[in-house]
Amino acid sequence: MKTLFYPHDLVIVGVSESKGNMGRTIAENLDGFMFTGDVYLVGRNRGRIGTRIVYRSIRDIPVTPDLAVFLIPASHVAENLEACGKKGIKRVVIESGGFSEFADEGYEVEQQLLNIAEKYEIRFIGPNCISIINLDNGLVLPFMPMDPAVMQKGMVSLISQSGGIVFGGLKLFSCENIGVNKLISIGNKVDLNENDYLNYLIKDDETGIIGLYIESVSDGRKLMQIAASTDKPIVVLKSNTSKASNEIASFHTSALAGNDTVCDAAFAQAGMHRVKSFGEMADLFKIFQLPPMKGSNLAVIGRSGGQIVMAADAASDNNFNLIRFPEELLEHIGEHARARVIRLTNPLDMGDIFDLGFYAEVVEAVLAEPGIDGVVLQHLHGRGAETEATMELIKNIKKLSFQYRKPVAFCLMTERDEWFPLKTSTDFPLFLEPCCAIQALAASRRQAQLKAAPPSPLKAMKPVRHPGKSIMVAGIKETFELLESNGFKSADYKFAKTKENAVEAADKLGYPSALKIASSQLVHKTDAGGVTINIRDRTGFEKTANEMYDNFASLFRENNAEFMVQKMVDGGMEVILGTRRDPEFGPVVLFGLGGIFAEVFKDTAIRVAPVSENEAEKMIRQIRGYPLLAGFRGHLPCDLASLKQLIVSFSHILMDSPEIFNLEINPLIVLNDYKGCISVDARMLVNQC
Repeated sequence: MKTLFYPHDLVIVGVSESKGNMGRTIAENLDGFMFTGDVYLVGRNRGRIGTRIVYRSIRDIPVTPDLAVFLIPASHVAENLEACGKKGIKRVVIESGGFSEFADEGYEVEQQLLNIAEKYEIRFIGPNCISIINLDNGLVLPFMPMDPAVMQKGMVSLISQSGGIVFGGLKLFSCENIGVNKLISIGNKVDLNENDYLNYLIKDDETGIIGLYIESVSDGRKLMQIAASTDKPIVVLKSNTSKASNEIASFHTSALAGNDTVCDAAFAQAGMHRVKSFGEMADLFKIFQLPPMKGSNLAVIGRSGGQIVMAADAASDNNFNLIRFPEELLEHIGEHARARVIRLTNPLDMGDIFDLGFYAEVVEAVLAEPGIDGVVLQHLHGRGAETEATMELIKNIKKLSFQYRKPVAFCLMTERDEWFPLKTSTDFPLFLEPCCAIQALAASRRQAQLKAAPPSPLKAMKPVRHPGKSIMVAGIKETFELLESNGFKSADYKFAKTKENAVEAADKLGYPSALKIASSQLVHKTDAGGVTINIRDRTGFEKTANEMYDNFASLFRENNAEFMVQKMVDGGMEVILGTRRDPEFGPVVLFGLGGIFAEVFKDTAIRVAPVSENEAEKMIRQIRGYPLLAGFRGHLPCDLASLKQLIVSFSHILMDSPEIFNLEINPLIVLNDYKGCISVDARMLVNQC
């Protein structure tokens, strides 16, 4: 991969003497950014651009360059890739469009490119991309004119499936004073994909922070493995979200663990930070350039009462503690207040203090407190007279933040004509408002926690794609047998073909009991009237069995149904435990409140399988209903130790059984007073191929 970013020489294919030629623009970008390697040009017509000869073909070049860049019609890409192979060029960038993004026929051409690449051991970027920007060596390959004056070198590198996001990112980063190192537009990612580039950037000494914009995930499990292997912050913006397939949406697990929800959980599990906008991504890039937020004790200081009140709300929303400052410090601050009408607390309103030099003193005193982990400083800048003092304040805050190894999120508000001069006067990150800064600090805290306790390694496996019409619902008997073989206990049950046998079964199991229709053609039995619970005696059971038989007579006549009789389980809490095979990440596990509440409250935790004991415990504690399980207001606690073990066991079922696509237990009753867990109802979706 390093040759792609640090070639000694390269050839641009698709150059002409025309001033509007985009291949020529690439050469001009390389010159403008002072790329030190040799650049060769190939075009349809031999000629000369400046001191460089335009050769007619790749074979005419007097050397074998490290890298070739194509900007030619799609119909000519294959023959030129072949020419690269014969010439010995092993790395190629295909910026040309007109492939699978344009028409279905493009997939066949892309496969042809892969075949040629495999033949000659070529690796290529694209097609349909603007390729690479590497400010470390001036390798700037986009076909649009690039201006060195608006690009600041720094530690942020970005991988993007969209060329437009790269261009937009450069503009945003310039406005936000964020220095960049490497930017990669990966296009259709026919050969190299986001995992290859991420793996390289993790090892790249010049990259300290990684951004990732993707519209699809090539191999989710591999992405998680790579991300979990580094302590570099990885910020992900994923678009093109979608719902789970309609064919399997009848399962609670599929409805609750839709594709985008799984992405959220998978990224977090691997230690990545998912954002919803480019602005949020920029805020995280800024905060990761500061010392880490190692704890949850936050100080908020500002000149605007309203702003710091909103900051206090944001601190609470992000689980930060606004601890009280020492009395000596508050008294010292009070001495500098003019009217002494402001309440001195945390958040600290300094609107009555106009000595900006004293602000730095206060921040230093707060940073020196062992119990403070970070600071938000909100500065409402007054134009004109305060400009120099504000610049000096920013300079001092930067020094203090790194001196005490604690983050100070500096939030600046001012007039339009003052904004950019103040921002460009420093390389210290500046935020617009405290709420954004506090969200970013929460990400910094999480990154520090991940560094202290890295994510668990994930077992590699090839994702199994949805097989379509070969999927069918398994029988409940088969499903219960599978669960029991994996350590799950079930409520006592019996199957019966007739009403009379069902009554006999209920008499043996005892009352109260439940009666269900067991049929693979009936997914939601409760909604269809195929479940009755808490039947108290034989008379009531006979009546229920007769009614249920009449309602489902056709299924019984066709031998597609039978009765399932269960002994009712006393006490405990109902939870749902589900797993499904995600097309991007493989088996995923869902846990939450069960029964009829599963889709009502959507109070769930999701992990990519397999799940460790540590992750299982985190899942249990993550849901809002955890206090109900732990023992709320005098209620006995549920058997969470048994539940944790069952989540671990459950997570391995799909790992070990590739024919299973969806499996859920709803409800699983977690009994009180450490008496285990009981499966009451379960469903399974299997591949019949």
